[in-house]
Amino acid sequence: MRNQIRSKTFIVIACVLGAMTASAQDEDEAASVQVGKDGSVKVKSQGNTVETRGGTTRVRGGGGVDVQVDGAVARDDDDEADTSSRRSGSLELVDSDGTVAHDCADGGKVEIVGSDNKVTLTGTCELVEVTGSDNKVTVHTVRRIETTGSGNSVTWQQGPEKGKKPRVSNTGSNNRVTQAR
Repeated sequence: MRNQIRSKTFIVIACVLGAMTASAQDEDEAASVQVGKDGSVKVKSQGNTVETRGGTTRVRGGGGVDVQVDGAVARDDDDEADTSSRRSGSLELVDSDGTVAHDCADGGKVEIVGSDNKVTLTGTCELVEVTGSDNKVTVHTVRRIETTGSGNSVTWQQGPEKGKKPRVSNTGSNNRVTQAR
């Protein structure tokens, strides 16, 4: 009788541990790291992906994720955050309802695609390109600004050289590009 209880206890423990191990294996299967011969790296885990290749980093979040790229931090609570950055201070933000602070360093390019994003840019941006609608962008120093879509607002403090304004291309509707006062 005592041996039967021990063997039944062992079976129950083995089943519980086996289920826990299977669950852990399922999570491990969802997480992966791939390193290419060219030095590229791709990390995937729980709906989030980070890829680096040729000096560019692309981050795609599965929702509710904090993304930090070259000092820029974006909090994303929707299902798709997509942020790319080059080491030069460049940023590609493909998102809606995002809030990002980013340093362009000296000559970074910024592309914002989506709607209702709030973006603050420091440093000297070579190009700020805003596509979509109702994005609000504040930039310290910028050489060139391009806006398309509608209802976008870009406020800049200074051009690339003292007393020189940035070049502006505003091809959408109801977009505002103004100098901060």
